[in-house]
Order: sequence, then structure tokens, then C-alpha cells
Amino acid sequence: MVDLVKVYEKKSEAVRSKLAKRHTATSQDAKESGTVHGTWQFENLMLSYIRDGEVEKLRTFLRETAQHTDFAVGTLAADPLRQAKNLLIGLTAVVGKVAGIGGGMDIEDAYRLIDLYTQECEKTASVEAVYLLQFNMVMDFTERVRQSKLPEGLSRETFSAVQFIADHSQDSIGIDDVAAHVGYSRSYITRRFRREIGKSISDYITEAKIRDAKRFLRYSELSFGEIAGSLAFSSQAYFQTVFKKETGMTPGEYRQMHVAGRLSP
Repeated sequence: MVDLVKVYEKKSEAVRSKLAKRHTATSQDAKESGTVHGTWQFENLMLSYIRDGEVEKLRTFLRETAQHTDFAVGTLAADPLRQAKNLLIGLTAVVGKVAGIGGGMDIEDAYRLIDLYTQECEKTASVEAVYLLQFNMVMDFTERVRQSKLPEGLSRETFSAVQFIADHSQDSIGIDDVAAHVGYSRSYITRRFRREIGKSISDYITEAKIRDAKRFLRYSELSFGEIAGSLAFSSQAYFQTVFKKETGMTPGEYRQMHVAGRLSP
């Protein structure tokens, strides 16, 4: 029997040496030119939307990012089309394994979807076609995660209420707003929602806001006051009180722990 590890270890020294020299050279060039990979924060914020199944928020985030942000990405190939394809293939694997499976998708279903988008990527003949496929990929995974998070057998009105809350958690909404959206009385939708979801509408709204708050604390530089305002809390103090009640720590403690340590959610 051949010990493949020993074989590869014996042959890998030359490869490691070659790559180490190239890495040193490219790192020095990047430092001198001021070139950086500026996508870490964007990627993690995007992954958090996918992992939480936030379809409309992801769509808004991508639209605003495309309009106001110009990223410097690494060079993966000399040819523009091959560069775009390599980026999409790498992104698809991360989205599927980190955000898709991490968000609750079936493991095999996620892997099959990764395979599918990789195969479709190789068929594309233009950079524009790759970008279109990339948009569809992230939205597809997000929608599938959203579906995986919902209990089976939800009524139409409860499903509509859940989606309304998810899409408007950054607005000042309450039970009456939810009832008006689904077209039923306050008492009816309150009873039905608790029976099918297992918690009150008010608690579900609070959870949605805290989920957004965690995202902003981890992947943005917004101040606590700005986060409180963006989530329609009446004041920064009230936001901090609710956040600590729901998570057991202050926003400052949460940001310090997760940003400094790069912890998973």
C-alpha cells in the first residue's frame, strides 16, 4: 500500500517554497501600492443575510452596495471571463457551505446546488452572464434558507405575517401593522400566530430586530445610536436594555466578543 501522505509530503517542499516566494513578493507589491482585499466585511454581511433567509434585505443590500461601493478583489486569472468564473465558483462554495447549510438547508441539497451552479458557471460565455448567474445563486440560496426555517403547515396568513415582519424589522411596526397587512383582525392573527409559531407577534418582532442588531454590530461600524435609530428603537438606552435582555450581554460586549474573536453567530 502506498502512503499518499508521505508521497505528497516528500514532493511538496518544492511547491511550498515556490509559493512562499511568490506570496512574499506579491505581499510586498500590495503593501507598496496600497492594494487590499476590501471585501471581508461585505462578504460576511452578505452571508449573514443569506444565513438568516432575509431575501428582501439581501436584495436591498446588494442594490445599495452596487451603487455606492467599488471593491478591490484579488486576481485569480489573467483572462476576465476566467477571473469572473473563478470568483463565482469560490463564492458559491462559501455561500452553500457557510450560509446555506449554516442557515438550515439540507446538507445534500446544498451540495447539489453548489454543483449545479458550478456547472452552469462553466457554461457561461461572457462576464455579464457570470454576474447574472451570481445574483441568481445568492438569491436562490437565500430563498431556500428562508423556506427551511419555517415550520411545516403554516397557514397563508401566518406565512404572510412572518414575511412582513422579516422584511420590515427595521421599521416601527406592531401587531396592528401585521394585522392590517394580512387582512385579519388583531385578535384573530394574534391567536393564530402564537398557535403556529409558538410565540407572540411582539416577541417575534423583537427577535427580528435583535437579529438585525447583531448583524450590524458584527459587520458594520455603525454606532449604538445609529443602530438603534436604524431599527426604529425609541432611544439608544432602550435598544441597549432590550438587547441585553434578549442576549444576556450589552451591545458593546457583543461587538467586542464577536468582532475581536471572529466568532461564528
